[in-house]
Amino acid sequence: MSQTPARSVVILDGCGSSDEKLFPILDLLSDVFCAQGAAIQVFTLRETKLAHCLGCFDCWLKTPGVCVEADAGRDIAKAIIRSDATVLFTPVTFGGYSPELKKMMDRFIQLIPPLFHLDHGEVHHPPRYPRRPRLLMVGVQQHANAAEAHIFKTLAGRNAINFHPPSYAVEVVLASDDLSVLRCRFESLLLRSDSLPFGEPAASLMPPALSPSAASSPAERRALLLVGSPKTKEPSTSGALAGFLAHRLEEQGWETNTLTLRASVNRQEGQTELLSAVARAALVLLVFPLYVDSLPYLVTKSLTIIAHDRASQDSPPLPRFAAVVNSGFPESHQNAVALAICQEFATQAHFQWAGGLALGGGAMIGGQPLVEAARSGPPIRHVIAALERTADSLAQGFPVPAEAMSLVAKTPVPAAVWKRFYVWMGSRSMKQQAAKNGINQDQLLARPYAA
Repeated sequence: MSQTPARSVVILDGCGSSDEKLFPILDLLSDVFCAQGAAIQVFTLRETKLAHCLGCFDCWLKTPGVCVEADAGRDIAKAIIRSDATVLFTPVTFGGYSPELKKMMDRFIQLIPPLFHLDHGEVHHPPRYPRRPRLLMVGVQQHANAAEAHIFKTLAGRNAINFHPPSYAVEVVLASDDLSVLRCRFESLLLRSDSLPFGEPAASLMPPALSPSAASSPAERRALLLVGSPKTKEPSTSGALAGFLAHRLEEQGWETNTLTLRASVNRQEGQTELLSAVARAALVLLVFPLYVDSLPYLVTKSLTIIAHDRASQDSPPLPRFAAVVNSGFPESHQNAVALAICQEFATQAHFQWAGGLALGGGAMIGGQPLVEAARSGPPIRHVIAALERTADSLAQGFPVPAEAMSLVAKTPVPAAVWKRFYVWMGSRSMKQQAAKNGINQDQLLARPYAA
């Protein structure tokens, strides 16, 4: 499909301070837009003071459509909505975005409302604004990696599903590509419209169960549980899941250490604490929520710190690495891209990948204890069983078992019924929470950044 040239373009520059080799590529991309007569506004995120998303949902329930953090994130969100095209430019990071870009992308939720609807059989949020920009994603790899590029392209498409652009296109290039070749690829990108990866294209990225024969007898029985939820004001689902797993590992004779990722990872003392904890562990178990179809900013930042540290070591130890991700959407396959990023991280950072769990409908846990008799809401026996089997298997040196992966993906009722109930109940709950803050339904759907 041929695209109308964009008159106004916003570019989010996700390069880090050490990505100087990528700057000429971004300049070239900007020049391609300029040649079409577009007015360009570039936000250099590494130089922009931005708070990371805390998952407070205040931009949904207290100040609808506006993040409560009064910083440049509001200006960027306004510029995006008022643009004809928005470009996400980033070094490809384990198949995902750079920490610099991810920090801003996590705050994109102010651009959609908290209600739910069905789209191609999947649960998503509807659009907030009737006019939305076209999305273009450009990822740059230092070295050719087809698997990583495929993850990146699928992630871009999943973002497009949730942010409802009129069209989107994604391109992955190499930092070493000839600029004249890149110019042709970028000119083609501006004219292209890619298909959306609903269903199987996303689900196919789910890392498969590993063979039980891939056992690694743990000489040291020390486990590090990294909790990736940025929530600070209330208990998190990730914290509840990690707490359950830690207790079960301790019952198996393991020593556990739980580290909740905080903004301190942006400072030297926090990075030292993180790296020291990783260095002591024979098993690293990451537990986190799905944020904008992938890993939250603090998790992305932490993984890049770990990978950089291990790359500097001559012969780093080979601990095992496993991940548990929970999503606010009911379908477990919506976590597939995030788990694929975790697996790619394990490969690049020289960990032994031990598998992962993908939990849909994490809100049904909501930080409550994982004890059936001590909680309200839908039954979670299948989740508890999956976690028990996972902890027991990891404790014995085996990967996450296929049975646990199947159990955690179950729904309390048939999937089609569960999705429709989830849409109704989720939207109803959001309206009720907003009403407690004096926000009616019209205000809930406010469009503060509309031109």
